[in-house]
Amino acid sequence: MKYTYSYTLGSGVPLGGIGTGSFDIRADGRLYEWTIFNNGSYAERQDLRYTYYLNELDSFIVVRNNEGKARILQSFDYYYGASPYNVPWLKPIKEIEYIGEPPIAYLTFKDSFNVKMKAFSPFIPHDIKNSSLPTAILKISTDEPSDFIFGIKNPFENGKIETKDDMIIFSGNTSDRDPRYNGNLCVKIIGEKPFTSKLTSFPNLKEWSEFRQTGKITAKSGDNIGLIGARGKEVTIIISWYFPNHLLENGKKVGHYYENFFSNCVDVADYVSLNLNYLETKTTQFHDLLYFSQGIENWISDLVGSQLSTLIKSTWLGKDGFFGIWEGYFNTADVRKNGQYPYTGGPLFTALNTIDVLLNSMYSILVLFPEFAKNIIKNTASNILDENKLDYIIYALAINENRQKYLEKISKDPSIPTNFEKLLNTVKEIVKETGKDPRGRVPHLIMDNSKVDSYDRNDLNPEFVLLWYLTSKMTGDKELLASIYDKAKEAIDSILRTHSYEGLMYNRLPVGVDWMRVLRQEFKDSIRGVSNSILPILGYDMLTMSMQTYDDWTMLGITSFESLIWLASLQAINEASFKLKKDYKYDIPLQTFIKYLWNGEYFDLWYDPISGYRDKASNASQLIGEWYMTLLDMNLLDKEIVRKTLKSIMNYNFKEEEGVVNGAYPDGYRPFESNYENPLNLPASIQLDTPWSGVEFYVASHLIYEKMVNEGVRVLKEIYDKYTVAGDFWNHLEYGGHYLRALSAITIIPAFEGLVYDAFSNSLSIDPAVNELTWILLLPSAWGKISINGSNITITVVSGNLKLNVLKLKHKPTGIKLNGVNVEFKVEENDRIQVLVNLDLKEGDVLEII
Repeated sequence: MKYTYSYTLGSGVPLGGIGTGSFDIRADGRLYEWTIFNNGSYAERQDLRYTYYLNELDSFIVVRNNEGKARILQSFDYYYGASPYNVPWLKPIKEIEYIGEPPIAYLTFKDSFNVKMKAFSPFIPHDIKNSSLPTAILKISTDEPSDFIFGIKNPFENGKIETKDDMIIFSGNTSDRDPRYNGNLCVKIIGEKPFTSKLTSFPNLKEWSEFRQTGKITAKSGDNIGLIGARGKEVTIIISWYFPNHLLENGKKVGHYYENFFSNCVDVADYVSLNLNYLETKTTQFHDLLYFSQGIENWISDLVGSQLSTLIKSTWLGKDGFFGIWEGYFNTADVRKNGQYPYTGGPLFTALNTIDVLLNSMYSILVLFPEFAKNIIKNTASNILDENKLDYIIYALAINENRQKYLEKISKDPSIPTNFEKLLNTVKEIVKETGKDPRGRVPHLIMDNSKVDSYDRNDLNPEFVLLWYLTSKMTGDKELLASIYDKAKEAIDSILRTHSYEGLMYNRLPVGVDWMRVLRQEFKDSIRGVSNSILPILGYDMLTMSMQTYDDWTMLGITSFESLIWLASLQAINEASFKLKKDYKYDIPLQTFIKYLWNGEYFDLWYDPISGYRDKASNASQLIGEWYMTLLDMNLLDKEIVRKTLKSIMNYNFKEEEGVVNGAYPDGYRPFESNYENPLNLPASIQLDTPWSGVEFYVASHLIYEKMVNEGVRVLKEIYDKYTVAGDFWNHLEYGGHYLRALSAITIIPAFEGLVYDAFSNSLSIDPAVNELTWILLLPSAWGKISINGSNITITVVSGNLKLNVLKLKHKPTGIKLNGVNVEFKVEENDRIQVLVNLDLKEGDVLEII
């Protein structure tokens, strides 16, 4: 006997709504990682992190055809009361063809008769309610009428199962700290002659014999296993849930957005069945537009869509509308992550809306669900450091100049530290005198919807400004622009006051986890507890205030990565000031940056003009600030410098069989292959010589925007090949799985289309990277399809509203039609062709540019 086996079960397409919890359907046909109960990796509470009430062995689907042949729709084993000895006719399926294309998985179960399944949860861009439904839909079909049974274990210990004609309902009595409290789980079936049953255990020989003869199991012997079935060429199984008790460790209830519309899982199931045609049609339209692209190879659209899984697996959507997305997903259900050889770790405690990681991925959230992007901006802005926050005192006194003044004052009045009002006033006096005011520092991440973890990173401030302006500009939300402007300006001023050099952002010690780790190790044998205090003693600031997204890779002084983000943020806020008619404009020290870091091929990793130390590594993300300029329809660097740098990244950072590594040296030197010669005497960091797919997607996007298409495709192919093996195609890793940075995959779409949108002026730039292309059009106000054939462009709006006053094109059009009717237009030729129109496209409208 010869078997050919390919291990492809590391992940799958997650089923569930945004912020509802989920479970995966994987290539073996089984359902994995049930977190719909506010449990497991989805939970903040440590007592629930490893708690799962259902697993992949706890549910099954069985099909019986007219010849009496029965198959368990899993590629696993005889199970669920069957065996080769006493129920040999109830066989697992021989082969499964699995096509995972979030938000849909297509499965073909191949045997002596074939069965097909379409598994999905509603996912409709811009439609938050219907994209956050706590439901999974399994549509199963055969060539001839057959009998189907879905069986599932009760997720409640000593719970009960209520049976109706076409629905089973699981519930149980729990304490109010139990994540299942006041919740229930439903399974509804749509088909001919539906039936329900409930058993003490999986069916026995007698019960399976009844199914073999009649297509049903009618016994009702217990409340541990629920069965539901129907007959037909097609049946639809709707799994719905309602578990409102999403509690944090501190007892605060986050709840779920779906509570605003439903009272139990029956309400959800009824809503889904009543609106099934709309939910499936819109979800399938989105899917087909995303995956059935033309003009690029199919695997590219497959790769781009794969990361939508993160929006299901890793999101919280509270009853009050709070949106949070985990930085990384610590998969506690996967033995590879907890066994002898752990596959990866991840955040154990809540890490939501991490700003430096959102720098890569915010565009994707913005075009899919713009209200979530606005939610993130507003929530982050409310947590920016100010004088009313307790941490203000700590961060103010962490700055060396302020610390010296404080020591002088407490030497004269030792009562200051124990009189809070006096302490606060003293700190305010000090920062007024020194000018070193940390007010305006941006938080790193949200621990829940009212707390943050730290203000320890300089790059967060300009990153927040870019995220705010991109969100405002692409949505045209002038209220958001105006209401956050002062916070954004304070974020810029904060850096200028405390961590700048000649107008550029400046990093100083302590900086980098690797630097801290080395010092702790050197002093590990000191008096117990003292080694933890060594950092402020040997550094400049008393707290870490110069970290950045490469936090385990120390960069001192002026860095290429941060500097271009900084310069881009200055450019962005200057434009915001102009739009808001603010009489304020920042100087942009571009030439100073070039003088310090440009080496003729790329920008050096970092240079400290005070010490003279320099690191000449090439950072894969060094141009991400310039990429933001592209997304904002602005520019900063000369195009020749941009293209030279991108070529250098491909020459040095791109490695065959690896991808784009974060850091690389022109001479090919690999720090992990020999002693790392670092000017700060540090060992090589894992972050230096490793690829992050979220960075790789950004690099590919930037390359394609710059018409370096072959190079961009090479980068994408390495990502594709890496994550195809081991079944992690839908689960990209960094600090945990389903890592948020990799959601930047969606930016590959506008890069190929050459798409840039400004909703303030209703301006759409189209400068495609290829001559022929048909793909999905994703904008914050509308989505649909764009087809490009040379100079001919067709835009079809499937949903939403798209206002256009300016079209920026490569070619002067000879005609423009809306739904076949000629449209008047005017052409202006400046640095590029601008076509002035007055269009308001709605659902179903077709715009042709000839």
